[in-house]
Amino acid sequence: MTKILETNRLILQTWTLADAENLFEICSDAEVMKYLGTGKPYKTLDEAENFLNWAVAYQKENGFCRWAVLEESSGKIIGSCGFARPHGTKEIELGYLFARKVWGKGFATEAAGECLKYGFKKLDFREIIALTDLENVASQRVLEKIGFEKRGIEIYNNEENLVYLAKSNI
Repeated sequence: MTKILETNRLILQTWTLADAENLFEICSDAEVMKYLGTGKPYKTLDEAENFLNWAVAYQKENGFCRWAVLEESSGKIIGSCGFARPHGTKEIELGYLFARKVWGKGFATEAAGECLKYGFKKLDFREIIALTDLENVASQRVLEKIGFEKRGIEIYNNEENLVYLAKSNI
């Protein structure tokens, strides 16, 4: 694993295939997965392993992906945050998810805010989008807190999403 960035309370690092059980524990929670992907929780460890295989390859190929988020004080993986290109587009999307047991502690805002800065300063992204389910008000608040603005409702992967946009001011 390689450390990507650090905040006051969090470490973001690359995933390893050994992280499958930790990821499965987070993503097998229906509430965590409600607004993500198919909206269904992981049922098998294979699903976590598939994500990790994607993440490791994507990182190698692109120099970024959705990284593991560790709580610095405990050293435990509590979520994921980082970048990907949604569904084959050229745009860069910021995405995140966190274990339900750490919701309400500001970790999503902290991790996503630092990722946004990292994307602009270190990865030289000019624009970054974020997609949210129309009903995911908590995620929308996070995005607005860190400087995203609503771009509008758009179709991605045959689903309506509220799309947010942040532009580099560097």
